[in-house]
Amino acid sequence: MFPARPGVDKKAALLAQAKAERLARSSQKIEQDAARSSQKKIEQDAALQGSSATRIQKFWRRVQARRAINNQQRADWDALASSLPSTPTLGLVRNLQLTFLLLRFYDPIACPMDSKRLATLCRLLQSKTIIAAEENSHSTTAAEGSASTIAASSPLLSSISEAAASPKADQKPTMQVPFQMILLHARYANLAATAIQRLLQLCIKAIIGNQIDPSSKPSSDVATSTIATTGKTTNSAPSPKSSTSTFGGQEYNLYLSGPELRFLMAFVDVNTYRLPESVNSAIRTQMSDRGTALIVRILNSGQFYKDVRVGIVPRVEVLIQLQERAKRTSLVPAEASKQKALSLWITAIWRCCLLLQSVDKDVTEKAAASSLRGKQHKDNLINLHSDESTAVGIARYVLTIPLFAACLDDLCLQLASQSNALKETLDAILDLRHQQYMLSAMTLNDTLMLLGNITQLYRANMTKNTDAVNAGLKSQLVEVVVILLTHCQKYASPTQTTEFCRYHPFFSWTSASQKNQQLSAAQAKMLTQQLEFLWSKEFALGTFRALLDLSLPPASAGFTASTDSASTAKRDILPSTSSHAGIAVGKSSDPQRALLSIEVQQACLFYMTLMKSFDAQKTKILVTLMYLPSFLTRLWRFMATLGPKGGMYIYLEAAAGSGKKGLDQEPLIAILQIFCECCARFFITIDDDDMYEQQKTWELSELVFMSGFLNQFCFFILSQQQDPDPKDVSRTTNAATGAAAAELPPSSPLPPIFYHARQVLLQLYERDCRRSFCPQNHWLLMHPTKSVFQSPLQLLASLKISSKDRSSGSNNSSGSSNNGPTMSSMVTKGSGGLFSFSSSKSPPQYATPKEFISKVGQKDRTALQILETMPHVIPFTARLEIFRDFIKEEKTQRSQSLALVRPDLHQSVMVRVRRGYILEDGYNSLGQLSASGWKNTIRVKFVNKVGADEAGIDQGGPFKEFMESFLEAGFSPNLNLFTTSTASMNMLYPSPTSQYTHPSTGLDLLRLFGKMLGKAMYEGLLVEVKFANFFLSKILGRTVFLDEMRSYDEQVYQNLMFVKKYDGDVEDLGLTFSLDEEVFGTHRTIELIGGGKDVAVTKDNRINYIFKVSDYRLNRQIQDQSKAFIEGFRSVIPRHWISMFSPQELHRVMAGEDVDFDVQDLRAHTEYQNGYFDQHPVIRNLWTVLNDFTSEEKRAFLKFVTSCSKPPLGGFKHLYPPFAIRLVMDPTTSDSAQDGIGAPAPRQFGSGAPRIGNSQHQRASTSNSTSSSSGGSGFGSRLRSAFNNGNNNSNNSQSNRPSASSSSVSTSSSSGPSAFALTVDEHGTPAALGVVKSFFGGVIGNVGSSESAGKKARLPTSSTCFNLLKLPPFSSKSVLKEKLRYAIMSNTGFELS
Repeated sequence: MFPARPGVDKKAALLAQAKAERLARSSQKIEQDAARSSQKKIEQDAALQGSSATRIQKFWRRVQARRAINNQQRADWDALASSLPSTPTLGLVRNLQLTFLLLRFYDPIACPMDSKRLATLCRLLQSKTIIAAEENSHSTTAAEGSASTIAASSPLLSSISEAAASPKADQKPTMQVPFQMILLHARYANLAATAIQRLLQLCIKAIIGNQIDPSSKPSSDVATSTIATTGKTTNSAPSPKSSTSTFGGQEYNLYLSGPELRFLMAFVDVNTYRLPESVNSAIRTQMSDRGTALIVRILNSGQFYKDVRVGIVPRVEVLIQLQERAKRTSLVPAEASKQKALSLWITAIWRCCLLLQSVDKDVTEKAAASSLRGKQHKDNLINLHSDESTAVGIARYVLTIPLFAACLDDLCLQLASQSNALKETLDAILDLRHQQYMLSAMTLNDTLMLLGNITQLYRANMTKNTDAVNAGLKSQLVEVVVILLTHCQKYASPTQTTEFCRYHPFFSWTSASQKNQQLSAAQAKMLTQQLEFLWSKEFALGTFRALLDLSLPPASAGFTASTDSASTAKRDILPSTSSHAGIAVGKSSDPQRALLSIEVQQACLFYMTLMKSFDAQKTKILVTLMYLPSFLTRLWRFMATLGPKGGMYIYLEAAAGSGKKGLDQEPLIAILQIFCECCARFFITIDDDDMYEQQKTWELSELVFMSGFLNQFCFFILSQQQDPDPKDVSRTTNAATGAAAAELPPSSPLPPIFYHARQVLLQLYERDCRRSFCPQNHWLLMHPTKSVFQSPLQLLASLKISSKDRSSGSNNSSGSSNNGPTMSSMVTKGSGGLFSFSSSKSPPQYATPKEFISKVGQKDRTALQILETMPHVIPFTARLEIFRDFIKEEKTQRSQSLALVRPDLHQSVMVRVRRGYILEDGYNSLGQLSASGWKNTIRVKFVNKVGADEAGIDQGGPFKEFMESFLEAGFSPNLNLFTTSTASMNMLYPSPTSQYTHPSTGLDLLRLFGKMLGKAMYEGLLVEVKFANFFLSKILGRTVFLDEMRSYDEQVYQNLMFVKKYDGDVEDLGLTFSLDEEVFGTHRTIELIGGGKDVAVTKDNRINYIFKVSDYRLNRQIQDQSKAFIEGFRSVIPRHWISMFSPQELHRVMAGEDVDFDVQDLRAHTEYQNGYFDQHPVIRNLWTVLNDFTSEEKRAFLKFVTSCSKPPLGGFKHLYPPFAIRLVMDPTTSDSAQDGIGAPAPRQFGSGAPRIGNSQHQRASTSNSTSSSSGGSGFGSRLRSAFNNGNNNSNNSQSNRPSASSSSVSTSSSSGPSAFALTVDEHGTPAALGVVKSFFGGVIGNVGSSESAGKKARLPTSSTCFNLLKLPPFSSKSVLKEKLRYAIMSNTGFELS
């Protein structure tokens, strides 16, 4: 296709050939370079291999040479040792030569026989050397130092030689001296000191056994030969005593005794280097100083205590195991011998530690006493006060060994006492120079073990020391315990978190950084036994000895609350500062009293730290303290003397934040906290006889003072809480619901002392509620009748708190004004708010109960905290109003929210109930109703005997009748869901045997009764029920104890008190920790504790027995029944709604006041129907008759018309429906027409809608013609209203008829038919004419106006569903009184109609 191009093709071929050749040359060059590199690498590897082999060969030759040298040295040493005669006559220098020779080749791992050689040398050096006065025939070896040379060069040896007995004429003079005398040799002293130091280090390693390598298997001949008494090596001689034991999963051949141990004990003892008094004093001093310097070199090596710890730990573990086994069974001879040997080994090591500690003390004293010899000491002592020496080393490495002190025998404890080891250790821990190092180096368990060991040492030394010494040691021990446990608390927590995730038997949970800190069960048990001494009675008596020896008068002051005037209130609330309130004020500044307060504070801080650290032992600690003789009495009286003013002012000032002081800055707050924690337990145990009649612990005046102080103290703490952020408060307020009406906005947590003080305060308050011992209104800060809130800030004024001191707090809280003025702003600005006062010069201002209730509604933090934590300071009437406001608020919110979101939930619930089966039908219909459904309207339709529905529409009355009948049947003991305490008290609580009579439905029935009772309280209805006081406390969520047993069973309570106060031998009563019961003919035994039927009740455990019985009777026996009832109750009435009440007050809320009702109050809140009005003659006669009734008749009347004999709390304005009196005209005419037409439509029961307006407005809105009792009730106006309303009713009767589906009653005038509707009887007589006749004393119908005719009139009847009295117009007061008394006392109900 294309023409051929020869030139071009040839050129291309040449280029391709040239390129191929170039590539070939490049490839050839690369291959050549690679070959050269490979060859070079091969040559380098060969050279390296030759060099490595050469080095290895050289190293191996050196090893072999060194090994050969060592073997030759061993052979020389053996030859020299074997050439010794039976009585050594070598010189001191020859012994020194043997020592250095051994040090050069000593390696027990490479050659186990070295251990034998070390034992031989130690034995040789401990024997005295016979030294000739001049060189003898044995001094021919290379070690010719010879005795004569040493004697000639040493003036000491010369003096000793002269002092020796004169030898015979044909003998050369000789003498025997120990090896340590070589330290005086002018030439070899330093060499000898070095040799002895290194030899002692080898002995330490041999003794503790840490020379054994766990990875190797050393020969069994290690430390198994000894030197015979002749000094020659004999393989068949007894070996140093050892024991094979397992520690940490590894077998150890534990060294127990031998020459090494004796050599160590001898050469660390300063007495070894002391010469007789016959020797020159300068020489004695020189020898002593050089020996001391040698020991100090051992100390300053920094390894002695570390090495000792390594050896002690496995031996202590083995010894503990043997001791535990010995407690269970007898030890075999080998084990007993092993136990004894271990104990002796520990004794020897402990003695060495104490000897070294004594050297430290002696050298320090000598260095301070003599400056001439101080230079020499400074040259030899590197740092005696380093972190690795003496007492610090003992505390850090020895006393932190688990259970070390438990292994010390009497000899060890005696040595520790003689050397003041405990005091030196405590001083070292308290010394700030060492404290930080020790705490940072010790783990959590190390700290615990140190605490346990020093505690056991102190306990052992108590009998060996004087009282003065024990007192000093106790004071130091208390401080050390606080320091150590405070250190432990940094790494421990009572709850498990991500940081604290490791379980610990003492601290629950520890930090993850505390690894490998597990304690065995045996170690934990024995450590607990060591530490128990700290909270024993013996130790506590010594700790508070000075306090218990004080004699103080009763501390009482005028804390009685009085409300006559501000001045009297201030005088009564402030505690007295006169001398009769405890110790005189002048004596409080006594230096001895100040020292005593510091001592008591330190002791209280000590026990607080113990309880915080060992939560499981808190009960034991508190029981020990509170049962010390007169401890609580003297502690309270002593606190009243503290401070310049006395009378507990220092604590009130601290709680009030006076000046710069506060609870955190008050140093003596620990005393008050211990007192409160002990009292919280103590008040549980004392009975009324101890408290009121005998007044064993405190006089009643002291208890009044105590309660008043605690009342003020707790309030001041509340007043000092920081206000929450305004945004948080706004969010809390906007999100609040009725059920959360009493919840507190976020705020800073209260200090722990508040809860302890409050617990004691509430216990005193509950005691006073059951049996009063305080003056009237003592607990109140708001007067119930004068409507004046007595703010405790008046006490702040007396403490001179100025606005300047509180200015910072005002600035910080100035922005939180959305919910009213804050506490700080009210205090500083004097705004006249809840608790307001402006300065120390201005008088305190007051707030009314109405303002306090308003603050609660505004979610004021201080007001809500008072209501939650200290409700007793607010009058009961105010708290009752707050409770009703909670219900009203929830009803309002439910009606607003449910109507929009869930209209179906706002509808009523219809229940059909047969008259003869109220309990069964109620359970089937309402048993599964939800908590929200119980707060809706519940209507009841009764079914008669023939199965037909009864006529009428439930507007509240039928349900009230059903509820009364249902609760009456359920609370009846015949049903066995509830039972009564005793025949005399007749108080109800759940039956413990209900599970047998109602096995399947018992708990559901109890839960239903709880809901029904809650519904009654929710609707403001009173129930005639009287629960036992302990069960009311359970409903309130409080724990019940012995003091509530009286409300359970008086006889059981008296029996327990008999056991408590029995003076004889309690075991003679034959009681055990078990109870015998007979349930429906079946006998059973209940054990109060594990194996309780075999545990006898003794004098020591009878208090525990009493509490176990009380706990079983009050709690465990009816636990399930109480839980079910309370669950049902709280589903309707939340706990925080009623927590403001005491048990007695809760009973009043449920059942009303147990007093006669006020006739005038009832008259002021009565509505009239069908022609009656307040000034009607029959009505005037009725009120007169009621005033003349007896108490029993008044209660019968109230029960007749309302079904409850008690008036409603707060007066009849709270009675719903309102009390009404209806005129009935004809005795032959039924009331059905009047019931349906003449009566106003009653307010719907159970409606979720709130009640609008007060009762006066509601009565006025029922009918335009119904007049109030205060005015406008003339006869003419009543007559005109009767005719006018009759005309209006005829025109609008259909439109005004109430609807059955209505959920609430309107407050307009058209809410229902008029009370004066114009009706006609069977004779055609209008109702208005009946009003006229009744006003003039006549009786409508075929009855005349005579007295006899009046007596024939019908009896009064009632309709308790509507709180309605149907009263005929009796002609005279006497007839009315006779008829009414007969009706209310007959107890025959509706059949009187």
